[in-house]
Amino acid sequence: MDADTTPPDVESTVSSLSLDAKVGQLFVAGFNGTAPTAEIEALVAERHLGGVIYFSRNVESPAQLRTLSRTLQGFVPDDGPPLLVSIDQEGGRVARLSWGTQQPSAMAFGAADDPALSARAGRAVGRELRSLGIDVDLAPVLDVNNNPDNPVIGVRSFGERPETVAELGTAFADGLQDASVVACGKHFPGHGDTATDSHRDLPVIDHDRDRLDRVELRPFRRAIDAGIGAVMTTHVAFPTVAADAERPATLSPRVVTGLLREELGFDGLVFTDCMEMDAIADGVGTVEGCVQAVKAGCDQICVSHTPEKQRAAIDAVVAAVESGRISESRIDESVRRVLRAKRAYGAGTVGHEAESETAASDCRAVAQSVAERAVTLVRDDGDALPLSRDPVSVYEFDATRSSLAEERRDDGGAFAAALSDAGATVDATVLDSGETPEFAASDGPTVVRTSDAAADPEQAAAVRNLLVADPSAVVVATRNPYDLAEFPDVETYLTTYDATPPSLAAVAEVLVGDREPTGRLPVTMPDER
Repeated sequence: MDADTTPPDVESTVSSLSLDAKVGQLFVAGFNGTAPTAEIEALVAERHLGGVIYFSRNVESPAQLRTLSRTLQGFVPDDGPPLLVSIDQEGGRVARLSWGTQQPSAMAFGAADDPALSARAGRAVGRELRSLGIDVDLAPVLDVNNNPDNPVIGVRSFGERPETVAELGTAFADGLQDASVVACGKHFPGHGDTATDSHRDLPVIDHDRDRLDRVELRPFRRAIDAGIGAVMTTHVAFPTVAADAERPATLSPRVVTGLLREELGFDGLVFTDCMEMDAIADGVGTVEGCVQAVKAGCDQICVSHTPEKQRAAIDAVVAAVESGRISESRIDESVRRVLRAKRAYGAGTVGHEAESETAASDCRAVAQSVAERAVTLVRDDGDALPLSRDPVSVYEFDATRSSLAEERRDDGGAFAAALSDAGATVDATVLDSGETPEFAASDGPTVVRTSDAAADPEQAAAVRNLLVADPSAVVVATRNPYDLAEFPDVETYLTTYDATPPSLAAVAEVLVGDREPTGRLPVTMPDER
């Protein structure tokens, strides 16, 4: 955004801010606890922090979160710009709020394949976030998940088809922004075709530019053309764009300024993924990485955890400007975008209890609709469905967290409870992922619920043992549809793409014959491994 297109009040604010205040506006910090820490208060009050990010560690209840948002905004210096409050509320296992606004995973939306439903979900989520004083949803995920071995994206993606991801992701973003919440598409230029989690190492995607245009970039182009307010960069190296096999996209001027800004024409906010992730921290380091990210063209630098690194990074960017390494005009460009977003989306406003309750109710209704339409019957070669309501032997696993981005909420036993609620008589067993017990065939039907068995050899081995004992056992994948590759001869296989309560309830109704499965796989099942 050029100065001559910036509203006069925004331009006058930029001119009035000190260098320290302007640099502070570029940073987004996280903190521990459900009340502000002394460190976060000091960053807001003394270092002019631009934004905060909430995680589940900050969340207790809607009332508590509204109070937290108001308290944090109260630390802003008189006449200073309000905080821009962000959260990762994608749906499925990446959802920091566990009540109304938690939606099924993006891949469940892909199985339902209804842009109008995606837009409705975005509006419902946005209304609830807005009522809680949250200005930015770090969603939707616009990555095209075409790698079954991807450990960090998977069901966070709408699927493997670029056009589906583009259409559903843009619809969700439009819904959020209709509710005055900034949508942030991620992870640019794409994290879908990796087998490495950037929380732990630096992935490299070396596809040529033609392939990137056809697949990875297509959803981002669509969302940018539709007016998405923010884009998050990824800590993945793209040698064909950055001309450097060891430089994460977040730190590359060729990617951020050249590709995203100049070529795709994006002039909204560019967020970084957390700069404490190992792909940055174990490379150039968090503090130096923040300097390079600003220099590359990023506007909102996320340092999510450590107060010492937050302060050091702000100091390092100030020093880089004072030394001439970064021009102050580069800082001003980002500050204009930040202030314009705060002005356009009403940053600093917090709703009331009645608004939160109404929005949460809407979110629950949408989530139920998505879940019911997403349940996918991949195979029923043995005509096992519907199950008889005789005693059903149910096995499920305590879920593990495959990525640090995820929450762990799908407790073992939840699926058996849902099946019982649907009217079945259940004999339930919860197994540890490392447990490989011997099974015996039962008199009634057997159902096993998997939770990312494709990434858990012990769990996969346990399911194979069960299928030897009872070849007619039904497998329900409640997280990763690719689990089928671990037991390709299973006769009956369903998938829900997540283990949120609406999804478990919907698949239980399918199993007992009270609902028809209508979902369609948004990904291709891999060959047997």
